Amino acid sequence: MNQDTFNQTTHYQEVVQDRSASFRLMIFDGIAKPTPVNLAGFNKREITFGREAGNDIRLYSSYVSRFHGRIRLINGQYIIEDLNSRNGLIFNGEAIRSRVIEDGDFIRIDDGVETTTTGVLMVFSSQDDAGDWKTFSLVNHMETTIGRDLCCTVVLDHVSVSKIHAKIITKKNTYFLLDNDSTNGIMVNGKKIEGMIQLHEKDVILITNSKLIYGNGKLSYCCFKKGINLSAENVVKIVKKFGKEQKIICNDVSLAINPCELVAIVGGSGTGKSTIMNCISGYNRPTTGIVVVNGVDLYKNYAALKNIIGYVPQQDIIFDKLTIIDMLNYAAQLRLPKDFTSRERLCVVARAIDNVELTVHQDKLIKDLSGGQRKRVSIAIELLSDPNLFFLDEPASGLDPGTERNLMKTLRAMAARGKTVIFVTHSTLNLHLCDKIVFMGEGGQLCFCGSYQEALQFFAQTDIVNVYNLVAENPQFYKAKYLLEQKHRSRSAVSISVAPKYSRRQDMLRQLFVLCRRNLNILLKDKARLLLILLLPPGLALLISLVADGEQFVQYEMTKSLLFSLSCSAFFLGVLNSIQEICKERAILKREYMTGLRLDSYISSKLFVMGLICGIQSLLLVAVFTRLIGVPDGGIIFASFYELLLTTFLTALAASAIGLFVSALVKNADKAMAVAPILLIPQLLFSGLIFELSGATEIFSWLAVCRFSMQGYGTSANLNSLSTRLEQQGVYLAREIDSFFTFSQSNFVLSLLVLCLFVLVFAVLASFVLRVIKKEQS
Repeated sequence: MNQDTFNQTTHYQEVVQDRSASFRLMIFDGIAKPTPVNLAGFNKREITFGREAGNDIRLYSSYVSRFHGRIRLINGQYIIEDLNSRNGLIFNGEAIRSRVIEDGDFIRIDDGVETTTTGVLMVFSSQDDAGDWKTFSLVNHMETTIGRDLCCTVVLDHVSVSKIHAKIITKKNTYFLLDNDSTNGIMVNGKKIEGMIQLHEKDVILITNSKLIYGNGKLSYCCFKKGINLSAENVVKIVKKFGKEQKIICNDVSLAINPCELVAIVGGSGTGKSTIMNCISGYNRPTTGIVVVNGVDLYKNYAALKNIIGYVPQQDIIFDKLTIIDMLNYAAQLRLPKDFTSRERLCVVARAIDNVELTVHQDKLIKDLSGGQRKRVSIAIELLSDPNLFFLDEPASGLDPGTERNLMKTLRAMAARGKTVIFVTHSTLNLHLCDKIVFMGEGGQLCFCGSYQEALQFFAQTDIVNVYNLVAENPQFYKAKYLLEQKHRSRSAVSISVAPKYSRRQDMLRQLFVLCRRNLNILLKDKARLLLILLLPPGLALLISLVADGEQFVQYEMTKSLLFSLSCSAFFLGVLNSIQEICKERAILKREYMTGLRLDSYISSKLFVMGLICGIQSLLLVAVFTRLIGVPDGGIIFASFYELLLTTFLTALAASAIGLFVSALVKNADKAMAVAPILLIPQLLFSGLIFELSGATEIFSWLAVCRFSMQGYGTSANLNSLSTRLEQQGVYLAREIDSFFTFSQSNFVLSLLVLCLFVLVFAVLASFVLRVIKKEQS
C-alpha cells in the first residue's frame, strides 16, 4: 500500500470513528433530570435498557419493563428493538418492534394512550453538541419568551429563529405554547401548529434547528448546529419523452448519507447525477420512492425543512448587474426573519461573504468576477440562512484545475464546520477530499456508494479515473455487483414521520418592497438597457411624425392612422420591456420560491417596475408626439394631452403584462424575443383599423389590446366628428358612425377599464403559469 492510499484509508477510519463517537441519546425519565448517554462509550454492539439494575441503561419509570429493549450496532447503524416488553416502544404515535435510528428520532415509553409525567422519552442525535442541553423551570413564570433576541427567557441562537419566536403562557398550572407570528413556524410532535396549543408531558417542540422538550413544568432545549443525515429509499424518476413515451432517468436509487459528510455524485453525461441530487434535495419530487431527512419525509414536510437546506444549481443564482454585497443584502431581506434589523442583517451578510473569502471583492459588480468567484457568491447566498444540509450542482463546471481545487477546499471546510455537503461533478481530480462517492451509470443506475478507498477496492483499481471509465462502459454489471454486496448487510425498513403539508409565506408587502428595490437597482445599473428605454419612445414618435401630412386631427383617415401608430408603438414598448423579464431569471425565481418567495409578490414587483418604466416611456412618447404632430382640441374628461397620456400608459402596461405572461411560459430569453413580433400581429389584424371586422373576427378583436387603446384615443380625439378625405374634396357619402369612437365619458372610461382588465388578467395568468415551479419542486 502506497503512502497516499494509507493516508486515505486512515482518514476514512477516523471519520467512521468520529461518527460513532458522536451518536448521542438524551433520556427524559419521568421527572428526573435529563440524562445524556454516549452510545459509543459502551464499546459494545448491543446495549440493553430497562428497569433492572443489570441493564446497560437503567430506567426508573413504572412503564418500563425489567428488560425492556436493546440498541444494536449493525454495519454502522444503530437499531432499537423491543424485547417483548409490557408497554413497548412508541414512534410517531404507533407501536414499533424495531427501527433503524435516524438523527432526530424520539422514542416514547408510556401507556400508549397519552403521554404522562412518569413516562420515558428518548431523543437520538448523531451530533457532538447533542449533550449540550439546558433546562429552564417554567414554574412561577406567567410568560416565557423563546427566540433569537438576547432578552428572551430562552435564547435560540440561529438566524432562522425570529426575535421573539414563541411564548409559553401559564394559566392555572397549565402551560400553553403560542406561535408569536414567527417567520418559520413551530412544529410539535412532528406537526405544525397555528396560534396557541396546550402543552402535554414530553411534547417535542421543533423550532428550525432547535429542539425543546416540555415535561413536569420544565423546558429542556438544545440548539443543533451540526450537519444532518439523509437517506433515499428506492428513488425512481420517470419523464415523458415524445408524447406518451416514458424514460427512466433515475432507476431505483437508495442512499444513506451521514451528518457532516462531504459527498460527491459522479458520472458521465446522462447518468442521472443532477436528477438524483434534485430528488433528494427537495428541488424535484421523484416519481416513486421516499427521501428522509433526520427521520422526516422531505416532501411531506418540505415547508418545515426548507430552512435547513441550501441548494446551489448549476446555473448561477445571481444578478450580474448588482454588487456582491447588494446581491446578498436583497437575498437576506427575502430569506431572513422579518424582525431582523438592518444592522443584524448586514452582520449576517458580512459573515456569509467572509465564509467564501470574498470580503475584499464585496463592492465589485458580479459581472466583473471570475467563474469561481461567481460560484462562491451563489454559495454565500445559501449560507445566509445557515443551512445544515447543502447541495451543489456541478460547482466546478467551467473552472480551471486550480480554481476547482480551491472551491473543493471550501466545501471540505464547510463539512468540517458541521454541514452535510452533497455535490454533483464529472471531475475526478479532488474526489480524495470526499467522505463518500456515489457513482452513477447510464440510465440513472446506482453503481456504487462508499468512501474513496472503498471505491478503489470495489472496482479493483489503483486510480479513480479508471473507475469512471469502468462505470461508463458497464453500468449494469457494477449495479448488480453493488446490490449483491448490499444484500449481505442487514437493514431494517426506515420508518418516517409525516406532518401535514403547509406553506408558510412571508409577508407579501415586505417581499414586494424588497423585490421592487432590487429590480430598480438592477435597472439603474444596466446602463445600456436604461439608455434604450429612454431613447426608444422619442425615436418612435419621431418616425410617426414623418408620415403626418398636416391633416392630423382634421381629417378622419390621417388622424386614425396616426393614433393607431401611437397605439402600436405603446404596445411594442410594453412587450419589449417585459418579454425577457421572467425567463432570464427563472433559476433564481425557482430557488427563491423554495425558500418562501410569494409568486404574487414577485409578479406584483415586476408590474410595479414595468409600470414605472411604462409611465416614463409614455410621457416621452406622447410629449414628442404632441410636440411634433399636435394635440386634438378639447378632451372628454381631462385635457386631451392627459387623456392621450393615460391611454398610452395603460396600453403599454397591458402589453407588459402580456409580455410577463409569455416570459413565464418560455424558459429561454432568445425564444421569448422571437415571440415578441408575433404578439404585434393580432394587434394589427384585429384592432379594426386595417380590416373591417364581423362575426368571429369581431369576437377575436376583444382580445386585442390596441382595439381598446384605439377606442380610448378615438373617443378622446372625437374621431367621428372629423371629415373624411372625400368630404374634404366635396364628395359627401353617407357613412356609418363607428360606435368604437362614440364621444362620451362612458365610452372613454370603458376603454380604460378594459385595458386595466388586460393588466389584471395577464398578471394572474403569469402567476398561474409560474405554479409549474411548485409542481417541479413538489
